Amino acid sequence: MNAQATPLPDALDPHTYSLIDSLKEALEAERQAGSGVLSRASKRLCEHLLERYSVPVKARFERVALAPWQERKAKEILAANLSSRLFIADVAEQCALSRSHFSRAFKKATGMSPQEWVLDQRIQRAQHLLSSSQLPISHISQECGFADQSHFCRTFSKWVGAAPNAWRRLNASSAASAFAHCGVTRTGNTARDKVR
Repeated sequence: MNAQATPLPDALDPHTYSLIDSLKEALEAERQAGSGVLSRASKRLCEHLLERYSVPVKARFERVALAPWQERKAKEILAANLSSRLFIADVAEQCALSRSHFSRAFKKATGMSPQEWVLDQRIQRAQHLLSSSQLPISHISQECGFADQSHFCRTFSKWVGAAPNAWRRLNASSAASAFAHCGVTRTGNTARDKVR
């Protein structure tokens, strides 16, 4: 059955009950009065039910959010292609949606447009590389899919609020102080292990 079922309310309104009663009376009186009374009573009941309980067509058929498999697949595709150029239309096609519908549904599901989500993932990857390695900024920018080092630095600064080198220094010093506070060096050995 293709029709979408909408849950019935716990109780029908009084007007519906009176229309059902008049339809019942019309059914009983059909033999005597002819089909005109029955037709009018059923029409009034149908009109009232449609007016009172129907779901607007747009709300019934418009799927705004992505299905869980579509969101998962889209994120997998986008994440796998962070360092390369990917067209949103290609991702939408893989999710069996039009480009515009995919973009709206993705934003509703994640709170970000597909482009913003990719940028956020690239910035997170860059932050990881900046904090866990001594790779040059130019290498990190290429690794994370930015056009060039300048583009990476501008975007990183806008997104994070600090230039990549400044962010690296700040996080390196805060990580070092956190490790020192715990008695751990950068390699993970404790101060007690160094004495042995």
